[in-house]
Amino acid sequence: MAEDLPLIVSKAVEESNKRLRDENSALQEENRLIRIEAEKLSCNLMVAEIDHSRLEDAMSAELRGARKEASDLRQKLHLLAQEKIELESKLVPYRPKVANLEASMKADAAKVENLEKRSADREVLLGKVEKERDDTMAELAKAQEENKKIAAELAQARDEGKKVAEDLAQARGETEELKKRTDELKKQTEELEHSSAQVLVAGFDAALEQVACQYPELDLTMVSICNEVVDGKIVPSED
Repeated sequence: MAEDLPLIVSKAVEESNKRLRDENSALQEENRLIRIEAEKLSCNLMVAEIDHSRLEDAMSAELRGARKEASDLRQKLHLLAQEKIELESKLVPYRPKVANLEASMKADAAKVENLEKRSADREVLLGKVEKERDDTMAELAKAQEENKKIAAELAQARDEGKKVAEDLAQARGETEELKKRTDELKKQTEELEHSSAQVLVAGFDAALEQVACQYPELDLTMVSICNEVVDGKIVPSED
């Protein structure tokens, strides 16, 4: 056991040295990484300082420009104030005129408002008139259409009337011709009746003469073509 103690101590020392070496390596690696990070931070800081310097220069230049612009503005403002004072001194005589102009403008505004109202009323009235005109035009178009129909019907009626007049004239001509023929037939009938009467009278007289010749003892004084027999007696005819 006493002989193993140096070996154990030696192993322990070696292990301890190994751990120390490992830790030293880890520390060196960590130190290296830290140096790298430090270099990066240094670079970033340098860049930031450069940017800050540039920003300060830019801000300084901008500040100088702003101060100069402010100085110029103060000078312009001073000049404008003086100009305002001069203008106000010049405007003093014109203030009554301005007041009169403002009053006139108010009166004109009232007139314009009245005119706008009248114009609106006229537009409304014009709208009504235009509507009535459109309605009248529609009625006129309808009346014209009806007039066209009436004119067509009238033309047709005239044609029909003309045809009826022609038919009537033809009918009148035919009526006159028929009347003439009727008068001729009537005349012929009268002549025929007269001739028949003469023939009848002549035949009756001839028959009467024959009876008188055949029967001389008979009294034929009541025998006439104009008499008739009633109840076995010869009497004059009523016709």
